[in-house]
Amino acid sequence: WFTCVDVDGDDKLNNMEMRSFYAVQLHRMQCMGHEVVPFEDMLCQMMDMIKPADTECLVVEDFLGSHCSQVSGAIFDALFNVNKYVMFEQRDPFLERQKREDEFDTDWDRFACIDYNRLAMEEEQREEEAMEVDWVNMDEEEEDGDDYNAMGLSGSSEAPF
Repeated sequence: WFTCVDVDGDDKLNNMEMRSFYAVQLHRMQCMGHEVVPFEDMLCQMMDMIKPADTECLVVEDFLGSHCSQVSGAIFDALFNVNKYVMFEQRDPFLERQKREDEFDTDWDRFACIDYNRLAMEEEQREEEAMEVDWVNMDEEEEDGDDYNAMGLSGSSEAPF
């Protein structure tokens, strides 16, 4: 994506290059009825997240820093994919912070763990329900057996006279 935006081939993304791609996204946001985010606001936000060495342009190394590994794609979403950019703009900052601080490296790892735990809990619940059914059946069988006394005879356990 970096190469796509680097129209002049100087291995730097300057404001003019990014602005030309963002203009298309602005038009799409307007057509879709989304709140339009001015280029300057988007660029300022991205620069704050990426923290480039030179604020006049972005180079590949700026995107490879460990501090921006999870957010570096946001600028390319802003320039190429309006749906992802709008989702990024509407994200919950507390959820994003929690994601950065959890043990998972990727969204897939997070999804797999959460879904596995959900499925395991559902299975455990089904097993517990099956155990409850077994206990109810055993209780009913014991109630049916209450009509017999210790000698196996039906009736009450009191003497007949």
